[in-house]
Amino acid sequence: MQVVDDIQYDDTTSSGGAESASHPVPSPGRGAIHVITNVAGASAAVTGSYGFSAHCETPCSFSSLDPGGYNLEVKKNGFQPTQTALQIRAGQTLDQKINLEQTALGLYIVSHPAGADVFINGDKQSGQTPLTIPLAPNTYNLVLRKQGYEPHSESVTVKENAQAQLAIEMTERGGHVAWAQVDSNPPGADISVDGIPTGKQTPARVEITAGIHTIVLKKDGFQLSRRAVELSEGGTVSVNEKMRQK
Repeated sequence: MQVVDDIQYDDTTSSGGAESASHPVPSPGRGAIHVITNVAGASAAVTGSYGFSAHCETPCSFSSLDPGGYNLEVKKNGFQPTQTALQIRAGQTLDQKINLEQTALGLYIVSHPAGADVFINGDKQSGQTPLTIPLAPNTYNLVLRKQGYEPHSESVTVKENAQAQLAIEMTERGGHVAWAQVDSNPPGADISVDGIPTGKQTPARVEITAGIHTIVLKKDGFQLSRRAVELSEGGTVSVNEKMRQK
């Protein structure tokens, strides 16, 4: 086994005009390309003038190349392909360390009605439904909020090389609407109700259904503030919290 930049590989020869994965020494009057990727097993292809073409599986090398211009393309399923224009000189070995970025197909959300704000793990996303959000494979907490409708919350899993698609029917709020006037010292705290972000910061007037709820304020550098409130239909409750530094 050989090790180059902490990537291990077998020193075997690839087809299509490529040489072994070892660092090449160009023959007299010619040049070489050495290709390493952050993900092993990518397909590397080199094309040049006069119909020259060679390929190999990374990590690998192309040697005995005539001086001149070449194009290097690196691909792997699930990753964004890259292309690089190279100029080969006699006696030179070009080291190409390619960082392939994973294709983030992510999440596509449709809501009825449209125009809902979208929160991923508490962070408000840019735009409203219908919305495509690039996300790496993982499990996320999704919240949709729209004025006059109940907030929608669920856990969604984004898989590799696939796009998660959600069609969400928003539930219209009944007549049991109340309000909370939420303030904090200092201001600028994120407001959540029953664990669901509202997308607002203090000071703000927040629409909530009548009943008992927990209002949580969060601000960097300060402790979380929690307050249980009871709201009657059509009424307004005032919440004014003094945030404590961590």
